[in-house]
Amino acid sequence: NSGPLERCRPKPTDERFNGEFTLRQWVAEAFSLAIFDVIEDHLLKQNISETILNELLVMIMETGLSCPRKAPTERMDMKE
Repeated sequence: NSGPLERCRPKPTDERFNGEFTLRQWVAEAFSLAIFDVIEDHLLKQNISETILNELLVMIMETGLSCPRKAPTERMDMKE
């Protein structure tokens, strides 16, 4: 069973990402709809409670999704 990222692995140059729709938006949509389909299976098999795993994944994904924002003022400060 593979997740959406594993199945299609789009590249930033993929024609779907021209105009207003970006690779960042694609990941954000996948994240909000099915986070467990986006992460790798081996992370889910670790001996970590689901609540802690969810919190960690949300922090990781929010950090990753804030980095490629167009305007530098919208990006996370690296000191954070």
